[in-house]
Amino acid sequence: MKLYFKQLAGQLKQGLKPVYLLVGDEPLQLQEAGDAIKAKAAEQGFSEREAHLADKSFQWHELQNSAGNMSLFASKRLIDLHLPSGKPGTQGSASIVQFIELMPDDVMLIIRCDEWNASNDKTKWVKTIIEHGVFLRVYQPKAAELPQWIKQRCQQIGLPVDDQAIGLLSMRLEGNLLAAAQELEKLKMRYANQTVTAQDVASLVADNARFDVFRLTDSLLEQQPKRAIRIMRSLQKNDLSAVIIHWALERETRNLCELSFLRTQGKQASAADYRKLGIWQNRQAVFQKNLNRRPLPHWSGRMQQLSDIDRMIKGRLAGDPWQAMERWMVAFCA
Repeated sequence: MKLYFKQLAGQLKQGLKPVYLLVGDEPLQLQEAGDAIKAKAAEQGFSEREAHLADKSFQWHELQNSAGNMSLFASKRLIDLHLPSGKPGTQGSASIVQFIELMPDDVMLIIRCDEWNASNDKTKWVKTIIEHGVFLRVYQPKAAELPQWIKQRCQQIGLPVDDQAIGLLSMRLEGNLLAAAQELEKLKMRYANQTVTAQDVASLVADNARFDVFRLTDSLLEQQPKRAIRIMRSLQKNDLSAVIIHWALERETRNLCELSFLRTQGKQASAADYRKLGIWQNRQAVFQKNLNRRPLPHWSGRMQQLSDIDRMIKGRLAGDPWQAMERWMVAFCA
């Protein structure tokens, strides 16, 4: 079965599965999911833990040996396999499938992967895990979801927080749940049962937000230029190349030009058109909204401006490309 992080607690109450696959690049939820499964396993008598790091030098026969090894100290054993790349290769895939299909009742398997892509979902070893156990993928909450996450976390640890404080916490901790959890614990220690205000947050919580170019382009498509500029300044502060940001802006604008051109031909973009442009289904609605707001000349004008910014980045045109991109974002959402 496939689960989201928030569904895991309910599944564990129903009973342990023999194998769990945990994937995603959000470390806090990945860690807490693993801890919850291990705690439940300990309650069920899986008192011995065996850990393996499946890097390039890992010998996959060691996994098979783990299932057959008898223990003098415990009747049940949990095998923790860390597969950082999410790609076990041909031999590893076959070993995992064989291991799961022949697993004894006194053995449990947890596989943790730091990297993941959609093509992995179609592999035989992943399908085998979904059939026999649980596939859980964690996601970084979106900006709109983070206030609710912080509110629930505060309730969980017994920390009273007012709405303005939650808003400021969301701004300063976006994209960094690990820092968010740590900061909330610090506030709990500092203020105990007092209600935390925005002023308290401003004085004690540093700006630990982490962003990437995808959050930047999402903000633009959602018509939030101020947020997009804030994200870009954060990326600039963290030494992300202007070339990468320009690439992301150009990619989305080019897609809007392509889709807008279809409209000028009296056509509506099909699912095949979106697939060709690499636009996932969950992003198609926001593209449609932008196409409804502005005609093709608006998007083609933004492409021309990006061409000038590209020349600034390469030193072929006078001007500050960072300032030019900020002005461009305002024009994009005008």
